[in-house]
Amino acid sequence: MATIKPFRAIRPNPIYATGLIHTSPQVQSVAGNSHDADGLPVLKIALEIGARHRPETAEGQARAYEDIRQTLHELLKQGLLQPAEKLGIYVYEVVHKTYRQTGIWALTDIEDYINGTIKTHELTFADSVRRIKNYRRNTGLEGSPVLFTYQPSIAINRIIAETIRHNDKTSLSNYEATHMLWKIEDEAILNELVDAFAQIDTIYLADGHHRLESATKLAAEQRANEEAVFDTISSLYMATDQLRIVEYDRVIIPSPGIDKTAMLRKIADRFEILKSEGPVQPTEINRIGMHSDGEWFELIPRFVPQGSFASTLDAAILQGMLLAPVFGIEDPVNDTRLKCIGGTGAMDQISVVLDAHPKAIAFTLCPLSTDQLMQVADAGEILPPKSTWIDPKVPYGLLLYQHQLQ
Repeated sequence: MATIKPFRAIRPNPIYATGLIHTSPQVQSVAGNSHDADGLPVLKIALEIGARHRPETAEGQARAYEDIRQTLHELLKQGLLQPAEKLGIYVYEVVHKTYRQTGIWALTDIEDYINGTIKTHELTFADSVRRIKNYRRNTGLEGSPVLFTYQPSIAINRIIAETIRHNDKTSLSNYEATHMLWKIEDEAILNELVDAFAQIDTIYLADGHHRLESATKLAAEQRANEEAVFDTISSLYMATDQLRIVEYDRVIIPSPGIDKTAMLRKIADRFEILKSEGPVQPTEINRIGMHSDGEWFELIPRFVPQGSFASTLDAAILQGMLLAPVFGIEDPVNDTRLKCIGGTGAMDQISVVLDAHPKAIAFTLCPLSTDQLMQVADAGEILPPKSTWIDPKVPYGLLLYQHQLQ
């Protein structure tokens, strides 16, 4: 059974919400600026990115965490952030130009991951898990939810529809999308929703593997040390018919550069190589695009491994039949030569990387389907890290949650 709980969210003051959430963190962080054009702090930078500075020394991290805690205190004191008075669960909807997605935002009991109710499908990067765990321990903050999916439920769909029909909403828009929230506070409806999720036997983790793994490790450490345990995690639940899975590609930045002729000879042992006149973004399985030295190719595996279902999927084929034997990337979790680029703008980002690193080699993959994701998880199998890019990506700070620090 899936265990969800209401929570007391911290929300941006509606007057300032757009500036707090929608300014581009990537541009701002490169510039070293944690405020938007109007002087308002951008939440992701002010409350999260400061902890990622390098070099990562104990003194530097302690100072960064103290700055984050002080910044949160000031944002609350100034009324830029507002804690909810009542516990609640939220209906969340994001509307893009051509599609919309709707789900339930609540807390999830981490025990669901431990007891197997939550199934996963990807490896995680050890260093990322370590860093997120340290951040969670020292700030207690969750600025974005992990994303779960489940087989559609008539009872949950009815509650979502009635909530949207009868409750007031808050919304926030930018050029990309409109994000809407409806809060459920009525105790009877909350109980009905909790009971509806309790009828679901299996939940699948769609996005947030590193956050869930780090939260689980931290909770275990806190129990062992007899500390207060952060035993829940902020979660967005979307039924399988609401998810969008798009491409998640790979770029290798070799050091030193690789001889192209020798590389193609090795690849030809395992793949049929077809030269392409333009960029290759596969739309069917067992087709892999490759860019090298200004040229695009389509790679078709000469055989597909049959040891497990996961081994037949392109992310695993790329890793097992090409990245490891040809480039020596045996450990995709920790090999710094391997970069993962995903989402609808992946091809544009790949072009930027290729311009900056002319000897880089890019590989493009067909996105997994939701059924494939669940089949891997049901079989207890694992794909290489960053095998799936799944929408929606919820803006940092739309709903914040903080665990009680000791």
